[in-house]
Amino acid sequence: MNTKSILFFLITLAPAPLLYMAVFHGGYWVPCALIYMTAFALLCDELFELDFAKPDSSFAAQSILPVILGVTHFILLPLAIYALGSPVLGIASKLILFFAFGLYFGMISHANAHELIHRTNRLHHRLGKWIFISMLFGHHTSAHLLVHHPYVATPKDPNSARFNESFYTFLKRAGIEEFRAGLRAENTRLEKRGLSAASLRNPYWQYCCGAVTAILLVYYITGLSGALIYLALSAHAQSQMLIIDYIQHYGLQRKRLANGKYEPVNPRHSWNAPHWFSAFMTLNAPRHSDHHASPAKPYTDLDGFKDTAPQLPHSIPYMAAIALWPRKWRAKMNPLAKEWRDE
Repeated sequence: MNTKSILFFLITLAPAPLLYMAVFHGGYWVPCALIYMTAFALLCDELFELDFAKPDSSFAAQSILPVILGVTHFILLPLAIYALGSPVLGIASKLILFFAFGLYFGMISHANAHELIHRTNRLHHRLGKWIFISMLFGHHTSAHLLVHHPYVATPKDPNSARFNESFYTFLKRAGIEEFRAGLRAENTRLEKRGLSAASLRNPYWQYCCGAVTAILLVYYITGLSGALIYLALSAHAQSQMLIIDYIQHYGLQRKRLANGKYEPVNPRHSWNAPHWFSAFMTLNAPRHSDHHASPAKPYTDLDGFKDTAPQLPHSIPYMAAIALWPRKWRAKMNPLAKEWRDE
């Protein structure tokens, strides 16, 4: 690996040991992971304009790092439930850790699982799928691949935020419609193969039974309080995943052609963020246009399309904070979205 890839690895992996230290050593370690993923990331993104968010396409970068992150996820998830239910930590520490773990699962685990479900390697795909299932969001695997990618920037995609739609409206709509849209897509796929929608080959059995099993397992080991913590953490992580969808497609639309179909997906249909540190943390997720143009392309090869695709005015974490205030979000993003809608 070259120096660039080593730095990529270090920045991506850093939150995990910080969370571990916070759980087992407490004190000043508690806010470190949260600060790292928020204030420190924002500072690096905004103050230092570096353009080297592409690591090399080595086996370590493409295969080892995503697997390490996948294994780390399944270590940190029970650790989070244990820490948040521990009588040792105070309420303030638990609150900080709740947001830190939720951000980790919703940003880093999500970005990694997203990368993995696009892989043709079955083990990689299954690892990504089970990361989503562990966050009670398994249906995202089907909805993302079968609905979001074919219908992005159209009314048929529940995960493409409409122009002028607030995040809270989007959260309610997409949170329900994504599940339904993915199920319809899987049912249609099974019907084309001559199978019933109730067939055990429908992955929704895995998504739903896996989620229920996980909740019951946590309840059996930790009791009601642990199960409630697990549900709250999963809800927080899911909100982070959806706010990223909201940011990356807000207000953009594909033109409907005379034949009733939509124009092909191109770089104009996703917002990108040319900020290096948050790109390092999330496996180049902010380089979203290239991902939609070439969904099979590994994260190591994604381009930012700085001159031909919409660019966010700030990094993804910063824009996520702004999205929580609809009036401020619209004031900043509506003029930019109009430019790309009118061109």
